[in-house]
Amino acid sequence: MDRLSFYKSFYETELRKKDDLDKSINNPILIITIIFGIISYISQKVNFECLLKTDFIIVALILIISLLLCKSIFHIILSYNNGIKGYNYEVLGTNTDFESYRKNLIEYNENEGIDSDSEKEFEESIITELIKCSDVNNDLNIKRTYQIYLTKKYLIISLIIAFATFIIHLLKQII
Repeated sequence: MDRLSFYKSFYETELRKKDDLDKSINNPILIITIIFGIISYISQKVNFECLLKTDFIIVALILIISLLLCKSIFHIILSYNNGIKGYNYEVLGTNTDFESYRKNLIEYNENEGIDSDSEKEFEESIITELIKCSDVNNDLNIKRTYQIYLTKKYLIISLIIAFATFIIHLLKQII
């Protein structure tokens, strides 16, 4: 594989990862919605006028779940759009820009009497640009992936606690 193809492939892979990361927040949002539904249902069933010991436990667990959901939502926002800053992915120039640069390079080398392979120089400049863009995009994708990891971590903990809360609620109803 030649260098240009290799770096072009890496650049394209990073752009695909960007799109995949944009899509990957759908499942966490679905899970957040489900957990919110569970705690809403349980909250409606708690008699806040006459709280028993189990009700205090349920309310405490609901508060913990709510905090974890807030953390998950925060990390989803950071993953999706970096808060309000957004992510600045690097893109290559337009084909017109590249072709203009190539022609100017050839013309410059001919006018200055420089004996070099202009096409090879042009390819090297494209490789340099591909490397720069790929590195920036890779760093952004790593940061976004970490935010999604944190989102999933807090959601899993929330699911476990929500399940336990639901079991406690059911046992309270039965007993």
